[in-house]
Amino acid sequence: MQIQRLKAERELIITEVKRRLKLDVNDTEHDDLIGTYVDEVGLRIMNYCNIPVIPDELSYVWVAMVASALSTEQINVLRPPVEPIEAFELKIGDTSIKPTKATTAAPATPTVTVIDEVLRDYQGELNAFRRLRW
Repeated sequence: MQIQRLKAERELIITEVKRRLKLDVNDTEHDDLIGTYVDEVGLRIMNYCNIPVIPDELSYVWVAMVASALSTEQINVLRPPVEPIEAFELKIGDTSIKPTKATTAAPATPTVTVIDEVLRDYQGELNAFRRLRW
């Protein structure tokens, strides 16, 4: 029963993240990437708060944290930039200049620093659910 709840909750979080990032909810192309962030942020929330399950009251905080991490690290993957018009080659005398395309690839998985920054941004909301560990 717990596993079914977690799968349903994960799908709900993925859908809400897509809505928040204004992505097509029916497009499943990036679900694995978003799901990785959902799992990573969910584990960080549980570790930070010392709780075994994320309560329903934190679901929108969870969505906001995932959306923030994704928009920081993976926005070029989720929304590929429009290809610029290729500049022409400039030739003056025997000197020619041709611009090159810049390539920047985002990491395939969440990086620790981005998740830590997002966790720090939402500490105020998470502290209300934090428990002592004995």
